[in-house]
Amino acid sequence: MPAGAIFATHDSIVVVDMNAPSAHVALHKWQPNTPDGQGTPFLFQHSKFGANLTSGGSLMRMFKGQGGYSSDDWQYPQALAFPASGIRSSEIVAVTCDKEIFTGGHADNSIKLISSDGAKTIETATGHCAPVTCLTLSKDSNYLVTGSRDTTVIVWRIHRVSPSNVKNASESTSAPVSSTSGSDPHSTTDTNRRKRIEGIMHVLRGHLGEIISCSVCSDLGVVASCSNASGVILHSLRRGHLIKNLYIQAHIVCLSSLGVLLIWNKFNKRLSTFTVNGIPIATALVSPFSGSISCIHISADGENALIGTASSTDQINKDIIPENSSMEPDRSDEIATSRESITIPVPSIAFLNLHTLKVFHSLVMERNQDISCIGLDKDSTNLLVSTADKQLIIFTDPALSLKVVDHMLRLGWEGDGLLKS
Repeated sequence: MPAGAIFATHDSIVVVDMNAPSAHVALHKWQPNTPDGQGTPFLFQHSKFGANLTSGGSLMRMFKGQGGYSSDDWQYPQALAFPASGIRSSEIVAVTCDKEIFTGGHADNSIKLISSDGAKTIETATGHCAPVTCLTLSKDSNYLVTGSRDTTVIVWRIHRVSPSNVKNASESTSAPVSSTSGSDPHSTTDTNRRKRIEGIMHVLRGHLGEIISCSVCSDLGVVASCSNASGVILHSLRRGHLIKNLYIQAHIVCLSSLGVLLIWNKFNKRLSTFTVNGIPIATALVSPFSGSISCIHISADGENALIGTASSTDQINKDIIPENSSMEPDRSDEIATSRESITIPVPSIAFLNLHTLKVFHSLVMERNQDISCIGLDKDSTNLLVSTADKQLIIFTDPALSLKVVDHMLRLGWEGDGLLKS
């Protein structure tokens, strides 16, 4: 299924489809860089909710020809929700380090936490006066940032649970969390019963229109957000104070761990990078470019960006900037002096250096394989890609698998897979 979010751990892959908040959720088991003894460079087992739990499927067809079952043969659990209209699904879903899923875009203006093993609602919280239009998690999953049509950005504190308690907690039914009912960190209540969504830390203001993208970096303590009406605003994560206003139009914002802010303007087809103090670093025009940027993923080291492209029309509403907008035309002195042009194939995954915005590698996909979502595992040795033709593709380094095979053979391995059905 085309994914709106992908999250990979050392033993599982969480896939959330494009129908958020009423999303289907798949929880697959895998072992990266561990050959299965049959030619596949990793071990993989389909979600237990599949109708046919035998080998094969869309993922394995990459290695074993055309055999296996089509995606229609699989029935994945679906979250129960009443979605608001006109919201881009990929912007309102995020997966935590505990393999739980936050969704926005609900008609009741709430955010929900659902389980990955059954798509059951664990908690509900309300803080906005309008539907949530975008959300993002910090790398450590301790902070959730949500943007809304009410023009505000909210920073939520999230309580993580130990892996042994995730399953038990997901099976229990929790009462909804109000915008003012966060748990006291110093409470003597059993930590296993603490609410995941502890409460609101800050309500960030300054935008004049709907928030369309947001990003957070807990290492630097910075929150970035953008709207069509007021450009990009940077706030302090710890205190909620305004850091910087960038009066440039943006449709996607991403923060790196090194303090680089990446901005995509789909109308001008321009990528720009700034420091968190608003100092321009580089800018590049993507030309010629007939498609759209569907997703951006920043590498863990903060040096590079992975950009997925699609030939389909951009799904973000092309809102007209209001007359009272604080937006100003881009001035040459506000943008980095090196305005180079780069080429990004469609559909493809482009690897860019954030400091130069130069493409140093591209993975060109086949026709009708528009990229819907990309993700990296924790050690960045496997790239997971979801495409519009309902495929989950994993790019890996064969050399890593060969090293594992050599080590396993020395331990007496005879070629059997390690995953048990």
